[in-house]
Amino acid sequence: MKKIKLKAKSRSGLIIVRVLIKHPMESGSRKNKSGQLIPANHITNLSLKKNNRLAIKASIGGTISENPFFQFKVPGVKGDEISFESIDNLGKTLQITKISK
Repeated sequence: MKKIKLKAKSRSGLIIVRVLIKHPMESGSRKNKSGQLIPANHITNLSLKKNNRLAIKASIGGTISENPFFQFKVPGVKGDEISFESIDNLGKTLQITKISK
C-alpha cells in the first residue's frame, strides 16, 4: 500500500511542508530469503506546487530509505494551496493537495 501524508503550516511568511511517503523504495540490488533479486521499485521524481505554480522539483534515486520523509520551506501564507506529487520508476504517481494552516 502506498500513500502520502502532508502537513503544511504557515509561519513568518514561509510555509513548512512536511511529507511522509509510504513506499518500499527497493533499489533492485537486494535479495529476498530465497536468494532472488527484489525488483527495483523506488521514487524517481518529486514536485511541489504552491497555488498551482511549481515551487520545487527534484530527481531522486533508489538510495533513499523505505517510507521517506521530506521537509520543504517555500514562501507563502496561511490559505495557500500546496500540491505534492511523486512518480516512481514503475510510472505510478501519488498526489495530494492541502491548504496551508
